[in-house]
This record gives sequence, C-alpha cells and structure tokens, in this order.
Amino acid sequence: MENVLRLDLHFLNPRFAPLRLRDPERLACLTRSMRQHGQLMPVVVVPGSLDPPRWVLIDGYRRLEALREIGEDLLWVDAWDRPVDEALLLCLARGPERGWEAIEEAALLHELSNRYSLRELAQRIGCDVSWVSRRLNLFKALPEELLEAVRTGNLSVWAATRILAPLARANSAHARTLPGALEKTPLSTRELERLFAQYQRTPTAQRERLVANPDLFIQAIDSRRQAAEDKRLAEGPEGAWCKDLVVSEKILRRLTALAPTLFSPQQERRDTDRLQQPYARTKAQFQRLEQVLGQVIGHDPL
Repeated sequence: MENVLRLDLHFLNPRFAPLRLRDPERLACLTRSMRQHGQLMPVVVVPGSLDPPRWVLIDGYRRLEALREIGEDLLWVDAWDRPVDEALLLCLARGPERGWEAIEEAALLHELSNRYSLRELAQRIGCDVSWVSRRLNLFKALPEELLEAVRTGNLSVWAATRILAPLARANSAHARTLPGALEKTPLSTRELERLFAQYQRTPTAQRERLVANPDLFIQAIDSRRQAAEDKRLAEGPEGAWCKDLVVSEKILRRLTALAPTLFSPQQERRDTDRLQQPYARTKAQFQRLEQVLGQVIGHDPL
C-alpha cells in the first residue's frame, strides 16, 4: 500500500464503473460483511482533477457500492501517486490475485488499446500478445446491449464468453436474438452447450428459427431422451444385454483389425506390455462372464 487515506465518498470519480460487472448476490454478501466488520481493505485511487480535489477510483467498485448501501460517507483508500493508465495496467498485471472476470479484463484492455499497442499492453501486464488479442476480440465481438446484459448480471459471463461471443462473430443478429429467447426459456449450461453445438450443425437457413425458439430444441431433445428411455424400458434387461454384446462385438472387430499394426516381433518389450495389459484385463472379464454363464445355464454357453 502506498498512502492510505480516509476520504469522503463524494471526492471519488467512479470513472470506470460502466466497465465493471454488477453482481447483486456478491454485493449483498459484501454489504452484510461490511455492516458487521466495516471496511477491511482500502479501495485503490489515483489523483484526478485538483479543482475541486477528486480521486479516480481504479479498483474497489463493489466496496464503494456496499458502503453506499449501508449509508457510510467515508471510506479508506490506497492513494497511488501515478497516472490513471499506469494504475490500470498495474491492476491488470495483478489479475490472478485480483480475480478479474474475463469480460472486465477485456473492457479495461479495450479502454487502454487506444493508447497502447498489443505488444505494449502484453509487456506491461505480463501476458503474451495472443492472450491480450483474445481478450480484445471477446470485447469487440459482443454487441453493446449484450455487454450491458453481462455487466448488470442478466447474462452470465460463461454464456457471453463461451456461446454468445463466437455466435456474434458468426452472426451478430442471432447473438442479439438468443438472449431475449433465453429470458422466456432459461437453459442450463449443458443445454446451452448443446444448443450451440446444434446451431453449428444446422443449415444456415434454419439457424434463425433455432435461436429464436430454443424451447423447441429442448423439447425435441427431451422427446428423444424420453423415447430412448421408453424403448429401454420396453426391451428390458434382455434388450440391454443384446445391445451391449453387439457393441462389444464391433469393438472387438476393430481391435482385431488393429492388432497387426500395433504388434510386431521387433517391438520393444515395454511397448508390448503396455498394450497387452488392458487386453489381459478384458480377457479375464470375458472369462468371468463365461464362468457365470456356465453356472447359471449348466453347460458350456458357447
């Protein structure tokens, strides 16, 4: 810490608030903690305008919100005597310690990219150029309304980075359509992954219908799953037995075809042993199955 001071909240300039995520649940937890224990860690500020005296808030936006929630007028600050850009870069360099969300890192890097090259940003924060480039591409890929949905907590960071960012790069209109549809039909992480995988396989002419009506996709998935369960129930354990043996037969055929290419007299012993060990276990399991069949049937089943 450079210079810890006690300041009035009105002297703070929350200049980067639009770039930070707002998480009501974490804010509520922090507010409860501050009511009980007070402010344990100072926020980070740097000098801003001098007339009147103002300080630019660099890090600690959630702490500021929590203090406002409990009606505090004063807060502890760690005043850094350095320019705003340098302070932002230093905070980004402490990324693993700070625990930034990817979208926050992307937003701050985008703010700095107007004044620094990719290589300069990478050097200043201790990351490689490709990492900085991926973060910037994440920010640029998402339309402003989706970025705002992430900031306000209406859209998860996971959905934005893993689904909507690549979707926006492929078709920005579809990326705008999907969140609205998800408000009516919320999907789990796994369902959203399946939806995006299906989108990638779907012909272009049908993709708009898919993102506009994700509920139809989920209904189709559920219907197929239910049909499979019904079929398994109807076939009973006898059907499962026959199906598993058919699968085992196909696997054994593939292994038989592979064997001549995997084994040779000139092969090193350790390589032969490594390949034969799982075969020995499988063979032993077949022998146990044969013994069980012999016991229950009363004669050689084969």
